[in-house]
Amino acid sequence: MWKDLHKKLRDRVEFIGINVGINERIEGVRQHVKSHEINFPNIFDKDRKIINAFNVMGTPTHIVIDREGTIKYRGAEAPDEIEKHMKELLR
Repeated sequence: MWKDLHKKLRDRVEFIGINVGINERIEGVRQHVKSHEINFPNIFDKDRKIINAFNVMGTPTHIVIDREGTIKYRGAEAPDEIEKHMKELLR
C-alpha cells in the first residue's frame, strides 16, 4: 500500500520508512526492503532516537506529519482511506 501511494504522490509527498531495530538486524531490514521493492528511503533507527522522539510503543506505527510538523495520523494500521487523507493534506 505505501509503495503504491508513493508512486502516485512522490512528487508532492516525502515518504520515509523507519525501521526501529526492535528484534531486527540491519541485514534483515535491507533484505526486506529489497525483496518488497520498496522504492523510498528507509532508515534503521538502531539507537532508537526516532522511536523515543515520537513515543512509539509498538510496531508497526504509521505516522503522517504535515508540512508544519503536526501529526495528522498515528496508528498501528494505515486507514483504508489513507490516499484521501494524503490528498487533503496536500491542499
